[in-house]
Amino acid sequence: MLNNTFRTQLLWRFTIISGAVWFLVFALTVSESLFYYQLHNEPAPYKRILFNDLFILFWIPLSPILFVAINKFYQCKKNWLFYTFQMVGLCLMAIILILILESIIHYYGDTTLEVDKTFANVFVQLITFRLHSNLVLGLGFVASCVAYLSYSESQTLSRKQAELNQSLMAAQLGVLKAQIKPHFLFNSLHAISGLVLKKDNNLAITVIAKLSDLLRESIDMDNQKWITVQEEADFIKRYLDIYIVRFGEDLKCEFEIENDAEKLLIPPALLQPVVENALVHGVVPNGNRGTITVSIKRDEKTVQISVQDTGYLNEQSESCSKEGIGLSNTRKRLSSLFEEDFKLDFDSKSSTTQIIYPALTTEP
Repeated sequence: MLNNTFRTQLLWRFTIISGAVWFLVFALTVSESLFYYQLHNEPAPYKRILFNDLFILFWIPLSPILFVAINKFYQCKKNWLFYTFQMVGLCLMAIILILILESIIHYYGDTTLEVDKTFANVFVQLITFRLHSNLVLGLGFVASCVAYLSYSESQTLSRKQAELNQSLMAAQLGVLKAQIKPHFLFNSLHAISGLVLKKDNNLAITVIAKLSDLLRESIDMDNQKWITVQEEADFIKRYLDIYIVRFGEDLKCEFEIENDAEKLLIPPALLQPVVENALVHGVVPNGNRGTITVSIKRDEKTVQISVQDTGYLNEQSESCSKEGIGLSNTRKRLSSLFEEDFKLDFDSKSSTTQIIYPALTTEP
């Protein structure tokens, strides 16, 4: 019902606009005829000029009918060649109808015609003098309608393609986050199992409680495409609390966040695999000792994030840190969101992962 109402409104809008255009063409044609007589210093026969150019106004009521037919043929077209022949035929039918109507008006309304002239003679004369002008007007009108329909179709396809790309991007991001979560859960459960084996049950219960809260928050974040930098930092702090409980004072975590960066947007859990990478490949091989520093700042156009650890990094762990699931999926998430307008690098000398992407205060 709503779709039919919209089509009716569109048709009325088209009728009004096309009517105004045809009336403008009529006015310009009359002006051209008047200018001809003025140029030759001859008295202008106003009534006859209006009478002769009246045929142009016949296109006004015919235009919406033609538009509906052109649109119907356009929706059902099999190929452009056959559709072109259909449009030419439709245009010729409209011209013949207009010439018949004009012949009737001239035959019965024009008193200057000779008495013995027949309707057929009037029709033939009008074909001789009016066919070329009507053909130009008709083909121009049909071409304009087809161009409009083609443009509307391309816009619709572009909009559907954009919606499809957004859906595909959302699905890809969902898959990437789904891959990260089991990886994070496996490492957390591995930490808990180590505490259980050491019969440190109280500490294991504390870690399980923190892990439960963290997973609940992670599920809530799954429904969000963007969160603030401060929310992401709070999430990472709670994530690191699990390891601090396990490793004790040997593991230290520091956060350096500029005040004007706190409200910037960041994809949820973007830093979790990067921080986890620093733990697994930097801190753990160093006897569970080290300091992880998360620095977040901004300049005029970008957010600059660095995650650095002071643990030990051998060649094998360096390779893992570069191409592990966590960093690989982080790179894919950034690519899906920003295409090539981002940077993710790992510096083995300083054991630092750096992420740079466009600064956002509102969702794109």
